[in-house]
Amino acid sequence: MKLKKSLIIVAAIVLAIAAAFFKNTNTNADAINDLAKKSDYVGTTFLYQWLKTQNIRYNKFYEQNKIVYRKGKPEGVVIHETADPGASAKNEAIYFNRDWNKMYAYVHAFVDHGTVIQMMTPDYGVWGAGPNANDRFIQVELCEENNRNDFAKSVNNDAIWVAQMLHRYKLKPTNATHNGQGTIWSHLAVSKFLGGTDHGDPDGYFAKWGYSMDQFCDLVTYYYDLQEAKQKKPKKEKAVNPEDLIKAIPKVKPGESILMRDAYVYDKSGKRIKSQAMKQAGTVIKIKSSKTIKKTKYYEIGKNKYIVAANVDGTMRTLIHNSYIYDTVGVRSGNTKLLKGNAIKTYGSPVTIRGEKYYAVSATQFVKVDNFK
Repeated sequence: MKLKKSLIIVAAIVLAIAAAFFKNTNTNADAINDLAKKSDYVGTTFLYQWLKTQNIRYNKFYEQNKIVYRKGKPEGVVIHETADPGASAKNEAIYFNRDWNKMYAYVHAFVDHGTVIQMMTPDYGVWGAGPNANDRFIQVELCEENNRNDFAKSVNNDAIWVAQMLHRYKLKPTNATHNGQGTIWSHLAVSKFLGGTDHGDPDGYFAKWGYSMDQFCDLVTYYYDLQEAKQKKPKKEKAVNPEDLIKAIPKVKPGESILMRDAYVYDKSGKRIKSQAMKQAGTVIKIKSSKTIKKTKYYEIGKNKYIVAANVDGTMRTLIHNSYIYDTVGVRSGNTKLLKGNAIKTYGSPVTIRGEKYYAVSATQFVKVDNFK
C-alpha cells in the first residue's frame, strides 16, 4: 500500500511538472506574439528590383521551370526555416538566385527580422517541399535569428506576408499542421500528410524559442483580419492637403540633398557607369556641381559621377483623377485619395511596380502615371 501511494505521488508530481512546462511554453509563445505585434512590417522587397541596385543579374526561375498549380491557383502557404544560422534573407536570396539550378531548390520568399525578399511571383510554384506540394503551395523560408527580439520580429514579418498572400488568392487562414486540412502548412506537415519529403521544419526551430505552428497560425489570422478590415469599402473622399499624405523631405545639412528616386550613375558624357550600383531613394547625396548633357540636367556627386537632377529636384504635375498613394511594392497606403486638380511634385521618370507605371512622389511613395496629365 505504501508503495502504491508513493507511485501515485510520483506520478502526480510528474504530471504537475509536465503541466507547468506546457503552460510555460504556451505562455512564452503567446508572449512572443505579443512582442511581434509591437513591430512594424518592414515591407516587401522584390528580388529583381533589389538585385538591379546591386548590379547582379536576376535569374528568373519560372521562365525555365513554370510550375502550374494543380487547381489554377495556390491552395495555401508552406512555412520553412533555412537551418542556416547567421545567414540573412539577402544572403539566402543571392545564393538561391545564383545556384538554384545546381541545388534544385527555390522558394517564393525569404524573411528575417529586417527584410522580406520576394524571390518571384507566387502565381507559379517552386521547388521547396517535394513533388506532392510544389504544385499546391506558396513557400516561404524563415531565416534563423540569434535572439528573442529578432525572432519575434521575423515571425511578425513572416505572418504579415503570409496573410497578404492568403488575401491575394482569396484563401482563409486555417491551420493544416494537425490534420493536413487547411491553408497554413509547416514543412513537417507536408512530410506527414502528403509525403514526397522528409523535412521537419520549422517546428524544431520554433521549439527552440518556445514557439509553435499553432501560435504562428494565430498570428497570421490576427493580421489577416486586420488586412481584411482595411479592405472594406472606403468612405467618400474628402478634401485633403497633399502635404498631409506625402512624406516631407527630411532635413539635411547644407550642401546635401535627398535622392527621391532610385537613380543610375552616369559619366560626364551621360553614359551609364555599369560598375556603379544604383543609388537608392532616400540616400543623402552631396552635389558638387550641375551639368547639362544632351539637354538633360545632371548633378555631379563624385569624380566623373553624375545622376539625373530630376531624381532630386522633381517636376510639378497636375492630377486629372483622384489618386491613391502606393508603397514601394504597389500596395495601397490607406483609403484617403489625393484629389484631382492638385499639383504634385514627382521625381524622375516612371517606375514599373508589378506591371504598372508610377511616379515617385517621395522616396517611398508612388502615384499611378495615368492619374496625371
